[in-house]
Amino acid sequence: MKTLVRFIKAECANYDKHYQQGVWDEPCKVLAGKRCSYFEKCVLGPPDYKFQLPNYDYTKLFTKYAELTGAKTPVVEQRLCDCGKPLRPRQRFCNDCARKRRKDSNRRYNRKRAG
Repeated sequence: MKTLVRFIKAECANYDKHYQQGVWDEPCKVLAGKRCSYFEKCVLGPPDYKFQLPNYDYTKLFTKYAELTGAKTPVVEQRLCDCGKPLRPRQRFCNDCARKRRKDSNRRYNRKRAG
């Protein structure tokens, strides 16, 4: 719980540090145990968001948020290469497999061209 509270206080724009509450004179929804759409979409982001802050363990944050608010813990299906390595978005093969395939296709082309 401490890590989630610290994360909210440091990163959420809707949390007013001076008055120790949410903006607009409302208490923070997450700290009150309710779901907050702004926090889910803008602060926490999707689990596979590539611009996550380096000082936080996002898997723990997601589980703590789910425990506190009753939200479903988001699950990201990781796409895998044929060799089993995880793929990034818009990537068809991992770097090693892409290099091997490129070498193989160049080798076949050169053999065909040499006759």
